[in-house]
Amino acid sequence: MKVILDSTVLFHWQYHNNKTIKMLQENNATEFFITRVNYLEILSGASKNAKIQTRKFLQQFPVLEFTEECKNKANTLAMKHRVEQNNQKDFLIATIAITNNYTLITNNKKHFNFTGLKTVFYDTTFWF
Repeated sequence: MKVILDSTVLFHWQYHNNKTIKMLQENNATEFFITRVNYLEILSGASKNAKIQTRKFLQQFPVLEFTEECKNKANTLAMKHRVEQNNQKDFLIATIAITNNYTLITNNKKHFNFTGLKTVFYDTTFWF
């Protein structure tokens, strides 16, 4: 199954590699993508000393861009949903996932409740 990895998955992959890979395998994820939004969110949040390593980590994933088709889907979804300010990046990620018909893997149930979005939620409670 083709999946988009949310930023939390990328963080967990970077620091809890074995547990994250096992979770992805259990959910039949076979092809991994990220969005430009995730890419920039992770890279901009990295410490100055970790930016090169973080960019190298992110380069292993194909990056899905916010295309004209995504813009049209976002306009449609914006008419159906009220998007809070703290949820706007997640709205863009969801729009890219819906447009490409990929499943989004995240542990953030609160911010990914959009019409047409296929999600797999996972729990990290037992990881730590």
